[in-house]
Amino acid sequence: MSVSPITAAAALPRAKHTGVCPAARGAVLARLLARHPAPVWLVVADTLKAAEQLAEDTALFHAAASTPEEPSKAKGKRAAARASDAPALETLVFPEALTDSRDMSEAFVASADRQTVLSRLRATRNIAASPENVPPLVVFTTPPALLQRVPALEDYAANELTLVKGGTHPFQALVEKLRSLDYDSEAVCEAPGTYAVRGGIIDLYPVNASQPYRLDFFGDELEDIRELDPVTQRSGASVDKLTLAASPSLALAPSLSGLAPYLSPATRLVFVEPSALDEAFSLFARENASAATALAPILDRVAALDAIADLDEAAALFDSENGPPVEELTWDTESLAHHRRYPTDDLIAQERLAAEEQSRHDFLSLLARWHADGARILIVAPKESEEKRIQEILAAHPAAKKLRPRFLRGQLNEGFRLTPPRASLLQASDPRPQPYALTTVVVTETEIFGRQRARRARTGRRAVVHRAQVDQLLDFADLVEGDFVVHLQHGVALYRGITKLDTRDGLREVISLEFDESVTLHVPLPEAHLTQPLRRALQGPSAARQDRLRSLAEDPRPGRARHPRSRRRAAPHPGRARRPARLRLPARRRLATRV
Repeated sequence: MSVSPITAAAALPRAKHTGVCPAARGAVLARLLARHPAPVWLVVADTLKAAEQLAEDTALFHAAASTPEEPSKAKGKRAAARASDAPALETLVFPEALTDSRDMSEAFVASADRQTVLSRLRATRNIAASPENVPPLVVFTTPPALLQRVPALEDYAANELTLVKGGTHPFQALVEKLRSLDYDSEAVCEAPGTYAVRGGIIDLYPVNASQPYRLDFFGDELEDIRELDPVTQRSGASVDKLTLAASPSLALAPSLSGLAPYLSPATRLVFVEPSALDEAFSLFARENASAATALAPILDRVAALDAIADLDEAAALFDSENGPPVEELTWDTESLAHHRRYPTDDLIAQERLAAEEQSRHDFLSLLARWHADGARILIVAPKESEEKRIQEILAAHPAAKKLRPRFLRGQLNEGFRLTPPRASLLQASDPRPQPYALTTVVVTETEIFGRQRARRARTGRRAVVHRAQVDQLLDFADLVEGDFVVHLQHGVALYRGITKLDTRDGLREVISLEFDESVTLHVPLPEAHLTQPLRRALQGPSAARQDRLRSLAEDPRPGRARHPRSRRRAAPHPGRARRPARLRLPARRRLATRV
């Protein structure tokens, strides 16, 4: 007889943390990780985007709590040594399987990410407590992803292969094993789920890994395992062992109890806004009959249940009438949006600039008063140049120049104030520095500069050829819509963002550039190296190339093309300056369709 989720939850230690605004969730969750050591944490948010951003925020504040603020002062060396010995936080996102998606690339990536999480959970399932110096694993997911079918643990383990450096692995038998796991043989190993054989070397990209590896054999002895750069095809650091899972396309028997068999008995389960998740769980269970009984086994497996919410709203799994009383803790948090004014839309030119400067001045004055009252100031900046600019702004303010804030490298949606519910929650068992001991004010570039950049999730750390080229040659963090860029074949254009284009090969990610007369060119991501920000292009090492680009910059009109006839070429294809070149290499084509 199956047990209902409410009954299973009633048997667990439960705690409900309320008063946590959305911006402060990562900081609160980082405090809970320090207060309740556990080998595995499973965090459920309402959407995948919220889960991805919460993963980044939690890692940011967990790293801040493990790092001394002043390592050069007294006791700094001992604090730095403790910080270096502290286990690093491993965050993974468990996405929903996209079974009905037209974008085969997106569907394969989602399935591969699920395989990655299953492999890590299986490796930690027998850990009954959190041992010292073992990195905690924090998995972020959504209700549909949590309740969807996963392979049976026995079948998954039977199709998982571990390779050890120095071990004996028959070469030809390994190649046959890769084929049986539904890996594809390619001339060049560039995409997850592929391998390439060259003499006594096998280049292999496991679907549950973030990058490919090079296996160097001497006969049947695996002499070395090294990381492999998929772009340059050069090997890197050596690793002791490698675990690879079967391709997601290989059909395995489903687990009758869902994700539960993969979890450690010491797992802690966290629901973010549980009242909203109640509806999401119910909706998904109604639409998928097999998911109706998937939550109860998970609740029966975990060790404790926590909730993080803004308002104290009723939630079925945290009802004190069902089982022992729920521990309730109220945090005092608020978004800094309530303390930072922004110019209204009707202001333009100098009036808007003056209003923004006054708003920033008032906010910095308020920040100085909070600091005088004993609050700790943390400023989050995405890169070093932003940090230097913020320091210049603080130094120019009569009150804020006395601040000595701590800078964190990262990105948040907005700043917040945070006061923990009670002192006992702050007393961690280890002597590491605690940067949230009293009231903490976290400030972002949104409050300092009066703008909010589009935040792109960086949880997908998989090394892929076209992604690597884009990251190296086109820095999206520096670009906002409307910036000037240079296409090396067509000239200066306006950057219009990254979009998805519906083609006969499915949905493809493209960079949209607008030229003169509203002619739009959609550049495939594999060809992103042809596009650069105008200011970066002018700093290139080639003198001849600089002269050509500077001539373009002197007349930065979108559409000043290298070939005058390029506009006539665009005529048969409305909306495009030129039809993007079709990828011809089989490996690239497979990469576009499967990854």
